[in-house]
Amino acid sequence: MYDAWGAFVTETLTASVAREIQPAAVEMFFRIPMKPRTKEEASLLAKAFHRGKAYRDPYSDIEDKVGVRIVVLFSEEIRLVERALLACDAWTAAKARDFEEERAARPFVFDYQSVHYIVRSKAPVTHGGVEIGADTPCEVQIRTILQHAYSELTHDTIYKPTVQAEPDVKRAVAKSMALIEATDDYFAEVRRKLDLAQAPSREVAAEISRLYREFTGREPEPSPLNELLVDHYKAWATEGFKDELAAFLKEKPFLADTVKERAASELLYRQPAILLAYWVVKQAPRTAGRDGPLTREELNPLYSDLGLRQPGTG
Repeated sequence: MYDAWGAFVTETLTASVAREIQPAAVEMFFRIPMKPRTKEEASLLAKAFHRGKAYRDPYSDIEDKVGVRIVVLFSEEIRLVERALLACDAWTAAKARDFEEERAARPFVFDYQSVHYIVRSKAPVTHGGVEIGADTPCEVQIRTILQHAYSELTHDTIYKPTVQAEPDVKRAVAKSMALIEATDDYFAEVRRKLDLAQAPSREVAAEISRLYREFTGREPEPSPLNELLVDHYKAWATEGFKDELAAFLKEKPFLADTVKERAASELLYRQPAILLAYWVVKQAPRTAGRDGPLTREELNPLYSDLGLRQPGTG
């Protein structure tokens, strides 16, 4: 039952995060594949009876019999996952630990960082042919990749009494935690600068994806090739390009069928930026292919479809 509940939480939360970050791919968002893990019997028994926990009913009181770990790149992405988790109607969610709250309460202490939730099924649910009882718990841990590295390094070691008694160990651990926190701040600053630099490309990419969907009736399948095309052809996407591109497509309705037909077998025509490439070829036939990501052979059909001859061809 706990295996099934962990799988249900994983699949439901993955779908919820995917909605939050669309059109970005959820597989790229999670830095380590998310999969549920049930606590092994020996670990469960040790926690119940040998770790000084004052459980009145150990099996019911232990809430991490199954857990899901989520690893993201930036601490700000933890809050995005929280929103996705809290938006799910299949469970209740109670926060068990929040490193930002702990940091605010103890600003001079550098310690283990993570966000923990306990999610419990609101009602009985069946998953994979297994019935899951109402109020079944699952622990969800949300960390950055730096916090995860720290946790893996110190797991099951740092809190042992013999280790805790060593001042040098405490000092080294605190220094490493402070470095992780500072590095996360630096990462966030780098990301802000990168986002600012990439904003024009993202605006162009969003517009051509919308036009591709409307013009061809196909769902775009952007890949790294789309980013290369946008990065090259965005130089022509100056103010007013949206209206100009839309007018161009209205004048060339036959391109919709051409793109759809070739998309069945060619990656290039599944990229929304193919519309931008057509438009630039029409606008600047002599320079459209210069130093770009497409070969002369790949450009030839675009010129031909528009009744043009690619420069340098006989």
